[in-house]
Formats: sequence, structure tokens, C-alpha cells
Amino acid sequence: MEGEHLGDNGSPGEECVEVDGILLPKIFVSNRPMKEHIDRIRALDVRDDDVFICAFAKSGTHWTWEVLNMLMSGKAEYQKQKKETMMLEVTAVETIEALPSPRVLNTHLPVRMLPRQLMDKKGRIVFVYRNPKDLFVSMYFHLSQAKLASTIKDLEELFMTGRTVTGDYFRYMKEVDAFIKENPQLNIFKVSFEDMKEDLVAAVGRYAEFLGVAVTPTLCTEIADACGFQKLKHFGETYKESSDFYIRTNISPVTIFRKGEVGDWKNYMTVAQSERFDAAIQQLDGCDFRFRYQL
Repeated sequence: MEGEHLGDNGSPGEECVEVDGILLPKIFVSNRPMKEHIDRIRALDVRDDDVFICAFAKSGTHWTWEVLNMLMSGKAEYQKQKKETMMLEVTAVETIEALPSPRVLNTHLPVRMLPRQLMDKKGRIVFVYRNPKDLFVSMYFHLSQAKLASTIKDLEELFMTGRTVTGDYFRYMKEVDAFIKENPQLNIFKVSFEDMKEDLVAAVGRYAEFLGVAVTPTLCTEIADACGFQKLKHFGETYKESSDFYIRTNISPVTIFRKGEVGDWKNYMTVAQSERFDAAIQQLDGCDFRFRYQL
């Protein structure tokens, strides 16, 4: 299904297109219809050394992308190339195809839109997830900075009904859980935002083991230090205003790294909102996720 939508009640103000139940701004990829772009992503040739970071929006994608790129390069140095240039739903497939190996790609798309060749055991997949309350609050501030959301109450209604940009959080998480359980033969690593926050040095070591790259304890510590929140935030501020993505799409630049805290939801959600989230999260009972709402 593909149709046009204009945002209201806090939904994105830009014209969106619906593809297979997912709302995506049409401006993400301007050189072809979004449905055609998604079809090309599904048909993408996957290389054996590709790494795909898959996460629902505001789960820690930027953070993970920097860590993995440092591990792949063997140096605790930030990427000069912007994450958006390696994001499946934002970048033309021809650009992705021209990237040199190894490619550390990233996406917020659901598993049903991932390249089909991943099922051939090509590449590696990293699934990053975050407790839904902190994720929701982070999403609100992200969208409000970009002038794509009005009030937190309006965004809650959209979030609960699966009408936020990049789709239904709960459906996304259930599909990830089923995908992992149904495909034990694939190279998949699952990690939570909270686990990374609690002990980033240990998380870097686990990533290195999954990627099959040799690291020293010193390098793990250096990467964890470089990817500490305040340093990443400072680095992010240096390229925010000049991002090609914001220039091309005419969306207001946003601060990607805001607080990076676990439990910040308590500062913004009412008791009633928290209870509504608790009820909604029950639909993920039986899924293999360990949500932690404070450390």
C-alpha cells in the first residue's frame, strides 16, 4: 500500500508516504518513489563483510554506529562520513552500492524491509533496542526540535497507534524477536542501550568478538572513552548544521545526542502516561527483551 498523508495532531508536518504499513517522509529519498526505493533495498547485494545496525528510531543507532566503525578501523577516531550517508532509507541505493568495504550500514526499517540476501547468511546484523519509555521521550524531543511534533500528549497517541514516522514500535519489536528466533543460523547480535550505558568497555569487547576483529584492552577502553556521551555530543554538534541530509530535506537541524540517560522518562511522563505505557508493553510479553528503566 502506498498513499500520501499530511501530518496533524503532532505527527510529522511533511508529506509522508505509507509503504507496507510504515510512514516515511517522501523527502528521505528524492530521486525515486519511496516504494521503489524500499524494493531496491530488499534487492540489495549484501557483502560478506557488511554490518547492518538495525534499531527503532532513538534506540542508540548513532552511538552504536560510531563504536562499530572504530572497531572495524582499529582506531578510536570519529567517522568523517555522516551516518545518514550509510542509512538505507535515506540514501540512494546506487550510493550504498558504491561504498567501499567493509560497510557499516544502518536503518530504522523493520526486518521485513531488510535485504533478502541477509537470509543467505551474508553479512552481520546488530539489533539495538532501548526501553520504550526513554525511547519515547527521546523521540519527542528529537521530533520537536525538527518541528515535526507539537505536544508530548499528541505524540503519545501516534506512538500507541503505530502512526509515528518509521512505524509501529511494538510491531517492530515483535518482528525482531520472531526474526531472531526463526533464524538461529544467521549472524545476529542483540544489545540494549542500557547494557551499553552500564558498561561500555565490556560492550565494546562483545561487539569486537561478534565482528571477529582483534582488539586490545587498551583499544576497547579508548573506544569507550571516545564514545562517552559528552564527547560524542560535542562531536555531533560540530557537524549538525552542515549535514547534507538537513540541507537537502529542509528539516530543521537537530541535536542527535541530548542526554543519553537511563530513566530520564521520569522527568517528562506523567503517572498516567507511564501506566498506559506499562499496559501497552505487556503485548511484548514472551519476547526476549530485557527492558531496564533505571540503572
